Amino acid sequence: MNKFRSHLSTKILGVTAFVIVFLMLLISLIFLLQWRKNIIHNESETVRSISNTFAVTVVDALIFEEKSTFQKDNILETYIDNFINRLRNVKYVVIFDKVGNRIINRFLTSEQKIASDENLKFEPVELSAEIVRIVDDSKFGWVNEVKLPFNFANKFWGAAIIGFDAEPLRNELRSLFFILLGATVSVTLIVLIILFISINRLTSSLDKLVLEIDKIDLISGYDISLPVKDDEVGFLYHHFRLLTERLNNSKLQLEKAQRQIYQAEKLASIGRLAAGVAHQINNPLNGIKSCLYAINREPENVQQNRDYLSLIDEGITNIETIVKKLLGFARQQSRTDYLININDTIQKVITLFDYRIKDKKLTIRTRLNELLPSMYGDYHLIQEVVMNLLLNSLDAIETEGFIEIRTDFMDQQNILFSVKDNGIGIKPENLKDIFEPFYTTKELGVGTGLGLSASLDIVTAHNGKILVESTPGVSTTFTVILPIGNSDESTHN
Repeated sequence: MNKFRSHLSTKILGVTAFVIVFLMLLISLIFLLQWRKNIIHNESETVRSISNTFAVTVVDALIFEEKSTFQKDNILETYIDNFINRLRNVKYVVIFDKVGNRIINRFLTSEQKIASDENLKFEPVELSAEIVRIVDDSKFGWVNEVKLPFNFANKFWGAAIIGFDAEPLRNELRSLFFILLGATVSVTLIVLIILFISINRLTSSLDKLVLEIDKIDLISGYDISLPVKDDEVGFLYHHFRLLTERLNNSKLQLEKAQRQIYQAEKLASIGRLAAGVAHQINNPLNGIKSCLYAINREPENVQQNRDYLSLIDEGITNIETIVKKLLGFARQQSRTDYLININDTIQKVITLFDYRIKDKKLTIRTRLNELLPSMYGDYHLIQEVVMNLLLNSLDAIETEGFIEIRTDFMDQQNILFSVKDNGIGIKPENLKDIFEPFYTTKELGVGTGLGLSASLDIVTAHNGKILVESTPGVSTTFTVILPIGNSDESTHN
């Protein structure tokens, strides 16, 4: 065993020590903050009560002086001096009249003498609310300051600022901090020492077992023997041997399962291809059915019948092409690529579904950019994408809706075509699943769930991509972006 390897005991001790220290500090901090809050609250309530008691005598003096010919500060000074002398922890007292002018101020000097200084500055007092706060005054140090309005008989008489000495409170909080810090450190050290001893005892036998396990070579099958012991080492080694045997058996079963999975994947691929081909054949069959329906309704319309017979022939040709591709699956035939005029492809698909569109009373809007160049790709596959998107739009609209098909440049290297309808739309939570094979939100028998999946595969094979935007009940737009590609082949007609 590498002597530089981190021991299990060290890792356990390190993680546990970190957790314990963190929890102890957190608990101590919470306790300190709560204790500090309680001390400050109790001190604030005390000075508030003292200040309210003092306010009664001040209001009496203000009322008396208002109704007498004496100067106000004669009586107020006596009350304030007596108040400061009696408590001895009052740093200063400032009295304001009802309009906020300072009447008198008194403060206790370092020689414990009462003095007055008209140049002594105080913050403006809020005359409408009682405020108790701790401030760090540049002259008086830490002070528990009370700003107190005088309200009596629904009349405002003035206000006062009273500063109480907060140094004892500060010293108490400082002592509390160091007590809690010392207790936290002591408890943490004791717990870590006990934990270190316990972990070393628990992992000593594991260290011996690790030394023996390092000698085991599972590849060559070399085995070693350990003394038979009724302790942790013998117990773990016995189960390690059983685990090795199970791993060997699992390895053989895994190799067999891999061969079976390979065969199953091959069969699944053929099944998915067959299902996709069935879906592809169904599209031109629908078109052929629509053409036959139109011919049956107007058999005397020779020109129309010729056009539809031509479309039927094209649909049968498409089916024949698809079947040939299925038959050539084992031979992995190369894709037949041509230069495709995407506008002509869209027009042919629209014509193939002309009667179905009229039967639903739909409006087809086409905005085809005639300046688009031909793109390089498989004509039948691109036509299938157009048909799948158009079929989805037809299924999404009940009656009297619209389908808008647009082609345009995406950039210099890519073109796009989009199919937009005002059908029922797709819910936002379903957008991520619509390209999954066999996923469909249509009623049973209406869709197979392979159309969009097959379309995505085709577009991806052409180095393109499909984008979708949908607002349920408003509109849905599928946009296909395709590269223009080479231009050395003839256009497919």
